[in-house]
Formats: sequence, structure tokens, C-alpha cells
Amino acid sequence: MQELIKELMDKAGLTEESAKKAVDTTVNFVKAKLPAGLSDKVEGLLNGNLDLGSMFGASNNAADAGSNPLDKLKGLFGK
Repeated sequence: MQELIKELMDKAGLTEESAKKAVDTTVNFVKAKLPAGLSDKVEGLLNGNLDLGSMFGASNNAADAGSNPLDKLKGLFGK
């Protein structure tokens, strides 16, 4: 999120405090619009922690292999 704050400061001319408020407001707005399983991932995503597997129910448990949507998509494009 620090990168987004810096972008707002540089491109919109906001102070650091205003940029932080803008980011917090936007993050809270987006989180409120998403289902609970995705809303808790927003801050991680903005901090550079893109974990699509956990967003779509992926598990590291071998017993669960193939049961989540991402596993079902594997091989769809020949890989």
C-alpha cells in the first residue's frame, strides 16, 4: 500500500496524511463490496501478496488436491 500512497502523493499532489486517508477509505470501500472470503485479501493484495490460490480455496493438503477451482483449471490450456 505504501506504493499506492506514494503514487497519490506524486501524481495527485496529496500530502502523506491525505494519501493514507484516501487509500484507507478506498480499501474499506472495496472490502465492503466483496464477499467475506475475498474482502480479507484486499490489503494483502495491495501489499504485493498476490495469493490467488487461497483466494479461490486452494489448499496445500494433498487430500484436497483437485477439489478447488484453480486445480480444476489446471491443464485446461494444455499445461
